[in-house]
Amino acid sequence: MKFFFGFLVAFFSYSTYLAQDYKPVTKSETVKSSLEKKHQSTKNLSADFNEEVHSKMFSAPKKGKGKLFYKQSDKIRWENSTQNQVILINGTKVKLYEKSKEVTNPLASKMVKKIQEMMLSMLSGEFLNDKGFAISYYESSFTYKLLLTPKSTRIKKRISKIELYFNKSSLLLDQMVMYESADQKMIYTFDTIKTNETISDSKFNQL
Repeated sequence: MKFFFGFLVAFFSYSTYLAQDYKPVTKSETVKSSLEKKHQSTKNLSADFNEEVHSKMFSAPKKGKGKLFYKQSDKIRWENSTQNQVILINGTKVKLYEKSKEVTNPLASKMVKKIQEMMLSMLSGEFLNDKGFAISYYESSFTYKLLLTPKSTRIKKRISKIELYFNKSSLLLDQMVMYESADQKMIYTFDTIKTNETISDSKFNQL
C-alpha cells in the first residue's frame, strides 16, 4: 500500500507539472539571481523522493523511493530504500553500497562518479553557471521550469535534456526529469523538504 501511494504521488505530481501552462520568463536574470541566493543560503537539506525510470528496455516504468541528505557544498547521502542502495559523497570521496555492502568494481565507480558530478551541480546551484548547458527559463502560476540542454557532443550521448521544476514560493527543487532520449527518462519528485536543520557529518561517512 505504501509503495502504491508513493507511485500515485510521483504520477500525479508529474502530471500536474505537465498540465501547467508555461511561458518564457521575461526577466530570466532575475530568476537566476533568486535561485542562486536560495542555493547559497541553503546550508543543508533533507527530503524524501520518489523515482520513476522509463526505458524501452522495461515493459513498465521502474519505481522507487528514498531519502536525500545534502550539506553545503560537497556532501550528499542518497538512500534508495526500494533498491536497498546508498550513495555517500563527501568531497572527492564517493562510495556506493548495495544491501549494506560496498561496491568497488570499476564500472560502478565510474557510474557513481557521474552521479556525483550531476548531483553536486544541481544541489549546490553550480548548474546555473555551467557553460556546458544552455538554460531556458519558463514559468507558470506556481512553478519555474528550467530547461537545460547540453552543448557538448560528449554530454549529449548520455543526456539529451534536463527539466528542473522549482516552487515559486520556496524556490526549492520540486522535481527533476532527466532525458537520455525521447523514450528514456528518469523522474525524481521531492517532498517533505527541510532546510538548514542540523545534519551530522557522520551521515556522509558511514551507513
